Amino acid sequence: MLDIKMFRENPDNIRESEKKRYRKTNNVDKVVDLDEKWRTIKKKIDDLKKNRNQLSAEIGKMKKKDKKADISQIQNKVLKIKEEIESKEKKSDELLVERDEIRYKVGNIVHESVPLGKTDEDDKVIRTWGKRKTFSFKPKGHADLVEILDVANLTKAAEVSGSRTYYLKNELVFLNFALAQFAMDFLEKQGYTAYWTPFFLREEVMHGAAELGDFKETLYNDPKEDIFFIATSEQTLAALHWNEIVEADLLPLKYAGYSSCFRREAGSHGKDTKGIFRVHQFEKIEQFVFCKPEESWEIHEELIKNAESLFQQLEIPHRVVSIASGELNDNAAKKYDIEAWFPAQQAYRETVSCSNCTDYQARKLNIRVGRAGAGKQILHTLNSTAIATERAICVILENNQEEDGTVKLPKVLHPYMGGRTEIKPRK
Repeated sequence: MLDIKMFRENPDNIRESEKKRYRKTNNVDKVVDLDEKWRTIKKKIDDLKKNRNQLSAEIGKMKKKDKKADISQIQNKVLKIKEEIESKEKKSDELLVERDEIRYKVGNIVHESVPLGKTDEDDKVIRTWGKRKTFSFKPKGHADLVEILDVANLTKAAEVSGSRTYYLKNELVFLNFALAQFAMDFLEKQGYTAYWTPFFLREEVMHGAAELGDFKETLYNDPKEDIFFIATSEQTLAALHWNEIVEADLLPLKYAGYSSCFRREAGSHGKDTKGIFRVHQFEKIEQFVFCKPEESWEIHEELIKNAESLFQQLEIPHRVVSIASGELNDNAAKKYDIEAWFPAQQAYRETVSCSNCTDYQARKLNIRVGRAGAGKQILHTLNSTAIATERAICVILENNQEEDGTVKLPKVLHPYMGGRTEIKPRK
């Protein structure tokens, strides 16, 4: 969330940012109002405590001067002040909780370079890579190819686990492993520390790592155990330094996280119901960086270039788009997507998201950077998909198919596939 100082010193800047997100600014106004009330009552509490201490000191002087001195009236005053302090502290705590609950709903400050717009039609194409492959036949969609190749069982998965689930089988199991290993090997060479993360977080921690909308539309939870299953290892990697002060000379910290991801997809009813493109469970390699504030925009470009390199090595045509202001999630000050080309759909589809969260996410998680001879400063966090394996599988199948359904595997994956170079139809 945003620094409370911003609401005190420059609320108009926050209002302008919320307008860029096509939101009303009433939450900003509420935070400003509640903060003023909280500061007023806090000053009254401080004044009461000062008065109480003065009276207590006076009692001490009187007793020192005369042990039999009548201090009952002053004691009564101290007692009343104590009761008033307790009452006002309770009100102060309530105001603080209410203020920060609403502050949590205000998005990060939109970066000046973000294209203004309300929908994905307003996204700005930054660059395009690769030539779209042309076919002498009508290309099949990934959902059809999965069936022809006999590399997944979606029917039985739906029967036993529900919609948007799958059994991978045969070569697709090994392709899934290969993509994950390929991405992790690449990121390790770029200086990223590899992590296999937990698949769930406690609610208190998830509130810092995730966003308010995630709890309604995305996250699965077990209320009996006070845990939420992660939608991305971004969340567990962000929590890795929860409530910590990180030494400045250790930054940037660059992590590559592998995890299964779990998403309810409550807001995607009717979208991509066939195949394994949009599913409730999938594997993903995530890039995550903690850095000094002055480094974050350069690192944002590094993250997207890493993801681009992976797709270029896989020889997948794609483009990089800058997401419009109205489509940004709360954590992000700016976000890039990589959209890969799906020839059967004749469309670019999202396969990577890459965000600079500046100090917004770290503040929720109370992660700070220590500087010698100075105070503690909130550091910056950034995240980016490296590869979401199920979506990568979909785009590989569509772009590398032949007329009989055979799929040629990208050369860069051959060393990871145990000698396999193609997948042939079984049906």
